[in-house]
Amino acid sequence: MAAEAPVRRFRLDLRLTLCAVPALALLIGLGVWQLQRLEWKEGLIAERAAQAAAPALAIEDIREADWKGLEHRRVRLSGRYLHDREMLVVNRLRRGRAGYGLVTPMLLGDGTSVLVDRGWVPLEWAGRRPAVRPVDGSDGLVGVLRAGGRLNSWLPDNDPAGGQWFFVDVPQMSAHAGLERARPYHVRLLPASGRTGFPEPQDARGTISNRHLEYALTWFALAAVLVVIFVLYHLRRR
Repeated sequence: MAAEAPVRRFRLDLRLTLCAVPALALLIGLGVWQLQRLEWKEGLIAERAAQAAAPALAIEDIREADWKGLEHRRVRLSGRYLHDREMLVVNRLRRGRAGYGLVTPMLLGDGTSVLVDRGWVPLEWAGRRPAVRPVDGSDGLVGVLRAGGRLNSWLPDNDPAGGQWFFVDVPQMSAHAGLERARPYHVRLLPASGRTGFPEPQDARGTISNRHLEYALTWFALAAVLVVIFVLYHLRRR
């Protein structure tokens, strides 16, 4: 008489199920959360692109009550740099080289002042810069309106007394520079054609990382793998 063929059947392991179900719910929840983040990020990118494509505004036309709705908008400005009050923001990298972000206050034609992030300078440039610079290239500039602030929670606090700046804090920097009628934002200059040397402006509009779809697919794939392993584990011979 022929031997009976082994039969595979699904036998549920309660303890493993109690562990697998919350893990599966967590993985699916993370995938859904990343899809929500994707929708938010795409809206943010579209908003930034619309601001960047809009015509540049004269900085004198920006009212203090309206500026928050104009962040990332291009602005035109001219005035006189206050080089003796400039500040260096540390931890700026450019093409693998360490350096600083050069922030120089500018006195505008209407009597107000604004902080201008003029771009990146290498460590050696900052070490030999003169205490006071002549007025240079402060007419017909174009930059992007930015609020400033701490970009990462791990950044240390600024130390104005020690001259250590780790991020652009507009109220703090304006007070340290002794600016009168300071505007509540700063301007990051855009690169200008034909202008070379330091400071070296970067594209202040920047690029926004958007890998949330990739992250979502990763979480959903892990959830699918968990289901496959769970089913295969429970298929036992009788």
